[in-house]
Amino acid sequence: MEASGIEETHRSLVTRVAALAGIAFVAVSFAPGSLGGPIFSDISSAQIVDWAKHNAGAINLEGFLGGFSASLLAVFVFLLVSGFRGRGLLAMIASGSIAAFLGVDWAHAGVYYALADAGQRGQADAGLVALFSLAKSITFADGFVFGMAVIALSLVAMRSRSLPVPLVWLGLGMGTFHLVETPVQMAINQSAGGVTGPVDVVLTLLWILAVSVVLLIKPVWSTQPRPSVSAAAS
Repeated sequence: MEASGIEETHRSLVTRVAALAGIAFVAVSFAPGSLGGPIFSDISSAQIVDWAKHNAGAINLEGFLGGFSASLLAVFVFLLVSGFRGRGLLAMIASGSIAAFLGVDWAHAGVYYALADAGQRGQADAGLVALFSLAKSITFADGFVFGMAVIALSLVAMRSRSLPVPLVWLGLGMGTFHLVETPVQMAINQSAGGVTGPVDVVLTLLWILAVSVVLLIKPVWSTQPRPSVSAAAS
């Protein structure tokens, strides 16, 4: 019983730290440098060049905040996999997918850094437009792997009864939306960007915030200890 109590205390601590990381992610998502700038605006090449040449500091900050927020989200998922006692294939999928997501987003940050640097160099107009387009396009490259991570994490939570059932199903629905979002958007307008993007953002922030608040209030939902090897064998 004493060992079980220590385990539950550890799970409680891990899930609460994960919840704090989730709330921090939501907060950073609304920071002034995290709202995309003109990346999703319909602006001309001349406007892109002018923006890049006069906003190096803001562009660098936006790149860093993108990578930093992805790191918070990765911590959120990694800790929940541990706190939910994830094992086996589902835990591997959740952890591997969120690691891929993190890599894509820090690469995205690097494109922002390159855009800011190129803006301070002469005769780089064509390169600035190309980097701007790349920064915009990579925005849509992490959704699929994030959807895989959320689905796997939700199934881990379902199996271990670590979240209320409605949040598990919301996570499964949101993760599935991430998987189909880009093909659906391409079918609508032959582009990766469009109306599905804002829906994706709202669903993601709502789910992460809801899970974080619930786990701060009640960090451990399943208090039944896992059966020991000897008990399982008898």
